[in-house]
Amino acid sequence: MPERLTGTNGFITDRRALLLGAGLLGVAGCAARPPSPETTRLPQTQAVLDRYVADGLVPGATVGLQLPDDSEAWLQAGTQDHGASPAMNRDTLFRIYSMTKPVTGTAAALLIEDGKLTLDQPVTDFVPEFERLTVAIDPAKGLEARPATQTMTIRHLLTHTSGLTYNIMGDGPVQKAYRRAGVFPFTGELGAEPGDGPKVRDLDEMVRRLGEIPLLFEPGTDWDYSVSLDVMGLVVQRASGMPFPDFLQRRLFDPIGMDDTIWRLRRGDAGRLAAVYDYAGAGRRPAAGASAEAYSAPVTLFAGGAGLVSSTRDYLAFMTTLLADGRAGRVQVMKPETARLVRTNILPAGIRPDWGPEGGFGFGGLVVNSSEPNAGEYGWSGAAGTNAWLDPTNRMAGVIMVQFFNTELALVRDVREAIAADWLGTRA
Repeated sequence: MPERLTGTNGFITDRRALLLGAGLLGVAGCAARPPSPETTRLPQTQAVLDRYVADGLVPGATVGLQLPDDSEAWLQAGTQDHGASPAMNRDTLFRIYSMTKPVTGTAAALLIEDGKLTLDQPVTDFVPEFERLTVAIDPAKGLEARPATQTMTIRHLLTHTSGLTYNIMGDGPVQKAYRRAGVFPFTGELGAEPGDGPKVRDLDEMVRRLGEIPLLFEPGTDWDYSVSLDVMGLVVQRASGMPFPDFLQRRLFDPIGMDDTIWRLRRGDAGRLAAVYDYAGAGRRPAAGASAEAYSAPVTLFAGGAGLVSSTRDYLAFMTTLLADGRAGRVQVMKPETARLVRTNILPAGIRPDWGPEGGFGFGGLVVNSSEPNAGEYGWSGAAGTNAWLDPTNRMAGVIMVQFFNTELALVRDVREAIAADWLGTRA
């Protein structure tokens, strides 16, 4: 689905293009640097990063790759901020926003492995606050509603077919109701506008508020980008019997070794956090609502759809674990069938996504169906320009980390095409 979200939060991206971008790209003019294995093997990819930095479009960016020969490659260019600042590297911290969703989806898959969830289990088994859901009769005109007749399931939450939405998905009556209710499952002030209600304090309060707002459509009948994975975080919490962040820490972050995937900046971390700029209007300005100060504040709303900070190293380790059938080094984090399930198309029958007939959806991320050259590719992107994918057909995974709002920079597309040119030839 080509997703174009505009407004004060303002990310503009095309999810399908980010995942499917490939082909040949000739890029010249690498900045002078000592040669490294990465720049030797992936010269066009390095050149793209260098060009974006040299043109002043971004202060810096990083790329991490798990390649088909089982080696890793790390590329970077520029610095964490315009002006004097640390060089970008694989351990720089980034606001990954919606790249939190595949992490939450994987947590749900672990609970399926544990026998504590099933895909078609009613959400109300864990969220009784949704027992009296309604559906807007005409969501473009108002909040008049009727009782829902379809049961919302775990599958619907994982695939954004629940009938829920986001306040950033338009300016209709339902989205405005989310604003009044303070349903902002983000760190800081992403998308905040004058007149918004106070942000809900935690996931329990969030589902209480959501239970009072009509759905956009009957669960399982359509697709709309939404807070579904945030609700899924509460399901994980209640099904597992432990706080949602603790479950992620114990079952994913610790065994994989994701030491820099966090909800809140620790002492000393602010100096490692990449700057993020808002390019709305003329020029650029720091995105104040996503400042290091905002990410250093105590967290009570653990947003399973957008709340995490991570590094290129950490997120590549996560994607590589899914690619390697659940193994991280010597640790079997999950069963092979669980890792494969995460990256399987589980859209409800009859749903035809807007991003094309080859588009599927897995556990919090897009899945490329069978007739594409990169069949089975799974991944997702984040509001500030980050992107990650795994490609089982070509046995590789990648992470691109950069930070910006409100601009149509084609950095991810250009990097993906350069990787294809450097490593995969003309397979795309």
